[in-house]
Amino acid sequence: MGRYAVLKLGGHVLFKGLELDVEYVKNLMSELRLAAKAYDGLVVVVGGGELARRYVAWGRQLSLNDSSLDVVGIRVARVNASLLWAAYHGVAPPEVPSSISEAVTLVPSWKVVFMGGLQPAQSTTTVAALVAEALGAERLVIATDVDGVYDSDPKLNPRARKLDTVTVAKLEEMFRGGVRAGGYRLFDPLTLAIIKRSCIATQVVCGRPPSNVRRALAGERIGTLVVA
Repeated sequence: MGRYAVLKLGGHVLFKGLELDVEYVKNLMSELRLAAKAYDGLVVVVGGGELARRYVAWGRQLSLNDSSLDVVGIRVARVNASLLWAAYHGVAPPEVPSSISEAVTLVPSWKVVFMGGLQPAQSTTTVAALVAEALGAERLVIATDVDGVYDSDPKLNPRARKLDTVTVAKLEEMFRGGVRAGGYRLFDPLTLAIIKRSCIATQVVCGRPPSNVRRALAGERIGTLVVA
């Protein structure tokens, strides 16, 4: 059995509005190269970011249904994953994985694999949890634009309190409800169910600076630890 880890990288961490933060991506690649040395395989699941949400908003104006909007968002996330793959490996991917089994199969050859979404009504955070489960990963790191899980939305409530540790049961209370195309939620019920059944060691950190990603993948206690 090898050592594996999975990183969910929120697309909004990569961009400033609709502009890719090129310097951030360069620094992130350096941090991932350092982090990957500790593992036999690392899978990075990339979100669609603001660009995907813009496409979803435009699609709604065109009266597309949620399934169609999800497909559009998935394709944007895969473009983001393809860009990061090329930035990391120096070559474009043969094809960004379109299933969990494809991702797992590519790990031995590439060691570091980038992917986006897979199917409608499934968040990229769920994809990351599923890949972590399939690999038997020892660690799932969720890099977002906040420095952990708060007891309420810190963007709306200045008195929100960061939780150093939180149980899945508490998160299930906090993040009840489904996922709508283009919506962003830190967790969704399916992701939490996978973390719970697999007891995946999960950590939520701020993706900026990119050194946070390396530190979390190395097992440093930053952000919020999710207790399954």
